[in-house]
Amino acid sequence: MNEKDETKHLIANITHQAINPLNGVLGTIDNIIDGTISDERRNQRLGSARAQLEYTITLIRNLAYFAQYGGTEPKVQSTSIKTTVIPQNLIEGAMFFQEQADNRNIKIHVKDKNIQNAIKGDPDLLRQVFMNIVDNYIKYGHEGRTVTVSHWIQKKTNDVIISIEGESIPFRQDENIFELGVRGKDAEDKTSSGSGLGLHICKLIIEKIFGGKIEAEYISKRGVSVFKIRIPDGFVTEGKR
Repeated sequence: MNEKDETKHLIANITHQAINPLNGVLGTIDNIIDGTISDERRNQRLGSARAQLEYTITLIRNLAYFAQYGGTEPKVQSTSIKTTVIPQNLIEGAMFFQEQADNRNIKIHVKDKNIQNAIKGDPDLLRQVFMNIVDNYIKYGHEGRTVTVSHWIQKKTNDVIISIEGESIPFRQDENIFELGVRGKDAEDKTSSGSGLGLHICKLIIEKIFGGKIEAEYISKRGVSVFKIRIPDGFVTEGKR
């Protein structure tokens, strides 16, 4: 498949992924208006509709980031003077999918919340990375499990290291899940949902904007997938931006 066909396929796939939840939201609104949904079920259905909108927003944001950063231009280092406080940013990214996580009884545990490791750079961009990874665990993680997030500054390099680990369906190392449009075979077998765009956006943002590195590994003997992010020039802050 050539680049033009890949782009057309990507757009078609994302359009399909966005239309389905939006139709679900419209159906919920119609049912509330015409009284089909009882008062007892109203909040539950509204919560579900909100989760569908959150998913669609994430999808559209990813598409916008892909349009901005998805070319073959050289690495663009961030010149933002903003400070991204890592634990705060991680928590905000996880909270975006709270409804979906609750539905699958998946907990997101951020360790060392009071240690304010930070980097210089746009918090919105890094938050999107965390949102995409959390979304990945909610789709493919095991129900009733905890996703553990750790962060620290490596003394030798001064890099911020962020490790996100949780039980999930497996993927092989030769399945380059960060490439555009790639989804692991087991992921495709589990659900048709997924654009193959989210993790690619993670790679673009971490490498092109923050000058860092992102990698993933499935540890079969423990049944967990581990995402590890490395970003240079970390420091400790009081948490003020």
